Amino acid sequence: MINFSKNILGHQNIIDKLLYKFENNTLHNSLIFFGQNGIGKTTLAFNFISQVLKKVDYNNYNNHIGLLYKNSHPNLRYITRSYDEAKDKTSEYISIDQIRSLNNFINQSSFNNIPKFIIFDSADNFNKNSSNSLLKILEEPSNNTYFILISHQLSNILPTIRSRCIKFYLNNPSKEIFHEIIKNENIDINNNDIDFLYLLSNGSPGTAIKISSDKMNELYDSIIEIINYNKNDLSKKIYDLSEYVSSFSNDEYKVFLMLLRFILINIIKDNLGILSEFSTIVNESYITKFISFEILDFIDNNEKDLFIYNLDKKIFCLNIFIPLKKSYE
Repeated sequence: MINFSKNILGHQNIIDKLLYKFENNTLHNSLIFFGQNGIGKTTLAFNFISQVLKKVDYNNYNNHIGLLYKNSHPNLRYITRSYDEAKDKTSEYISIDQIRSLNNFINQSSFNNIPKFIIFDSADNFNKNSSNSLLKILEEPSNNTYFILISHQLSNILPTIRSRCIKFYLNNPSKEIFHEIIKNENIDINNNDIDFLYLLSNGSPGTAIKISSDKMNELYDSIIEIINYNKNDLSKKIYDLSEYVSSFSNDEYKVFLMLLRFILINIIKDNLGILSEFSTIVNESYITKFISFEILDFIDNNEKDLFIYNLDKKIFCLNIFIPLKKSYE
């Protein structure tokens, strides 16, 4: 089952442009949708495909949609990182075997000449081998087959792949559309909290929905408690937080780091006298802008290795707060 909304708010101009090109047989076979994580790139991809299916086979549209969002449509392949049962975790990359397995799908005939679509979510997760394997496919595009690469950071995709794709940048939604998306999720939250989520997530509805969970609310409170705390019991609070996040999935841990970055950046703004809607929450913080910079530097310099080499998340968290602990020694 594909857990994406069938409705899309915003980005209608991109949908219209894609459909116009498709109807006029000028749509490129390889597309990249890029922009911040959680702003609806994959939702847009599925919405676009559903609109194409409606145009080419209107009488069977409802059947197409049912299959599409169950991830069982014969003309769709949705490729994401696979779950490794042996290691009991999601693989770090989209593998070369996943790319090679597409050959039969690409080469087989399409029923009623209905176009075929392959979505890579996300193309940021290719390694060198899978990237080169995909590149070979893109160099010899098949008629009536379209590749859609989802990217949160365009620079993560090989330049040779980028050069063979038409790129569409998705802007973050306006605050009004952000409100509408969050409310459509039936989350029990008031307008003021949605405004805060808008700031906290940098306008990313997908990230905001993750943050709004009880686990992330508790995590946020724990971080605030540490940065607003004096040296009494500080070590215990840092240890408890490290123990708490040690069992997080990679995606959950990335949200933790995002929350911490947001808080530290606003502490720096507050220290520099830059007015922030967040200032009232951190104005009792004992962390200076210099300590904040040290912590941010550590995260920026080591985050990639954390996920590539599957480092200990508990130790990583303990190391994050070393500059804060040293300030009390």
